[in-house]
Amino acid sequence: MIEIRDVHKRFGAVKVLKGVSFRVDEGEVVCLVGPSGSGKSTVLHCINGLETYESGIIRVLDQHVDSKSKNIDALRRQIGMVFQRFNFFPHRSVLENVMEGPIYVNGESRSKAEKIAKELLERVGLAVAAFRWPAAARGHRPNAGIAAESHSFRRTDISTRSGVSWRGSTGHAQPGTAGNDHDRGYA
Repeated sequence: MIEIRDVHKRFGAVKVLKGVSFRVDEGEVVCLVGPSGSGKSTVLHCINGLETYESGIIRVLDQHVDSKSKNIDALRRQIGMVFQRFNFFPHRSVLENVMEGPIYVNGESRSKAEKIAKELLERVGLAVAAFRWPAAARGHRPNAGIAAESHSFRRTDISTRSGVSWRGSTGHAQPGTAGNDHDRGYA
C-alpha cells in the first residue's frame, strides 16, 4: 500500500507539489498523468525517498518515508524502480541483468537470485529472452516492467503496454504500482 497525504515540495521558488494526495492499495495500478514538469517524477522520487518533501505524509508498506530515516535503505529494497533512462549491462544476458538487484542489493545467493529473476521474467512475459543479450531481446519487451517510473512504458509498443498493464492489474498481488506517462489515452 502506498499513501500520500497533502505532500508539498518545491525546488527553490517553484512549487512542484501542492498538496498531492492519493492512495494505491495492494494489487492496484495507478498511473500519474500530466504535462512535462507537472511533478509526476518528483512524486515517485519522494515515494522512494530519493527526494525530500517539505510537508505532508508518505507511507509505503505501513512505513513512513523520510529520506533521512535510518531504515530508508531497507524500505528501498522493497520498492522496485524503473527509471526513464535506464540501461541493461550489454555484456550480460537479460537474466543476469535481472539478477543484479537480488545479488548486490539484497545479498541473495546466485542460485536464489536466478530463481527470483526467472520468476520475474516469467511474470512480465520475458522468459523467452532470459538467455539473450539485451540488444537481441528487443522484440521481447526489453523495457517492460510492472513497477514503473517516468515514462518507461513509452519505449514499449502498444501490445507490450497492454500486456504490462494487464499483468499489473490482474496478475500476482503486489503492494501497489504507481507510474507516470504523458499519454492520457494509455493511462
